[in-house]
Formats: sequence, C-alpha cells, structure tokens
Amino acid sequence: MNEKKVTKALGDLMTTNFRQKLIVVLVEPKDPRNIGAVARAMSNLEVSDLRLVRPGPFDLTVAKGVACWGASILDTTTTHATLGEAVQDAHEVVGFASDSSSHRMSQRILEDWIGTVDLSSERTIALVFGSEERGLRREHFPLCQNLIRIPSASENPSYNLAQSVILALYAIRRSSHDAIGDDIKDLPTSGQLEQFTQMVTRTAEQVGFLNENSPSHMQDLLVNITRRGRLSTRELKIMTGLFGMIHKKLGAG
Repeated sequence: MNEKKVTKALGDLMTTNFRQKLIVVLVEPKDPRNIGAVARAMSNLEVSDLRLVRPGPFDLTVAKGVACWGASILDTTTTHATLGEAVQDAHEVVGFASDSSSHRMSQRILEDWIGTVDLSSERTIALVFGSEERGLRREHFPLCQNLIRIPSASENPSYNLAQSVILALYAIRRSSHDAIGDDIKDLPTSGQLEQFTQMVTRTAEQVGFLNENSPSHMQDLLVNITRRGRLSTRELKIMTGLFGMIHKKLGAG
C-alpha cells in the first residue's frame, strides 16, 4: 500500500524534540462555533486531545463546519462531568484567566511559565480555558498548579476562546529552550494530587486547624499549597503516608 507523501515547506512544524502530551480542556463551552474554532487551532499545531467539561447542547455539524481540517479532533473529543475528572491524568494543570487578583492566587505571564517547562520531557499538560461568558471561575483555580495570563491591553484584557487556545499552543510549540530551575522528572497526576489534598483537608479539620471560626480563605490557601508544591511521585507517597498515619492516630484517639 502506498503511503501519502508529505512534503515539508517553509514554516511547517518540526516536532522531533517535542515530547509533551498537551490536552486542551474547555470548561462549560456554549457555542459550537467556538468549539470548532478551537479544534481548528489545535489541528494547526498538531494537538489532538480535546476535552469538554459540562458543555452546553451543541450541533456537531456546525462545530465541524468551523473546524475545517480539525474536524477529526471532534470525533474523539470526550465530555466530562467535572474539571477534576477531565484532568486526572495530567501531570500539570494550567488555567488561563484574565485576572485572579481577587482570588488570592498569583498569576504568571504565559512566556514566564513556558520558561519553567522542560519541553523535552514526557509529561501530560492540561491547558484549561473557561467559558466564553464567565471565563475560568474561582472554583476551578485549586486544581491548577499555575494560573496564566496572556498579555493584552488593559482596556480589553480578555481574548476570545479560540484566540486564547491558539496563542497558548503556538507559544508552547515554538519554544525550544531548556527548563529554568529544578526539573522534577517524576510528577504525580492531578488525580493523585487531589487525593492528597482531600487527606490534608480532612486532617486539618480533625485537629481543629480548619473549623467554623477559620477565615473563609484558609481552606483555599491550604488547597493551593498542596496543589502547587510540585512534589515528585515519591515525595507525594511519603507525605500521603505521613498524613494517613496522622489521620489514623487521631481516629484511634
């Protein structure tokens, strides 16, 4: 059987050294045209894993009409009930938001975050984008190790959905520099981190650190610490064992 001959042209992507698996997650998207435009953007940059969290009813035919060469991505798109479910296999979860200053979680500029990622290592990175109307909400932030802003004018701080996706993917794919700072080779998945977060929270409640008189933001800060600490899988097992023993001792007492 003859294979299709592909001729490389000036500007075509070269992916030899790119070993990251990128996932694009859309939280509560409403417009099928936006979903199709995102699929097209992903196709442009050779990313194929699209996941939707609680999407509104949408016409797949309309989405495919906008997706053009990215229509096949929509055939394998998965739908999830929660963001946690959608990103449970990711080693890093990156949320995109125009502003988080009122939510006690610091943001990074897109290029600054990319400078910390070793693009030659084998990891799964989930890029999370909020709905067209509301963006990424406060309730989604704790699942993100990093919250990213794509630079824009202060008078118009947000991009539309497909613009945000293509800008993020393009910036990641064009980057070829080494990682800055320590490189943790063996990162736990988001699902493993979530189990640890729940264990820490239960223990904090059991010892009285979290109670009805605790400031409302204290649990959010505690969750942020456990999610963004960048523990290796081995370190996470040690910490999980420690908190499991504390929880067991407290229960026995």
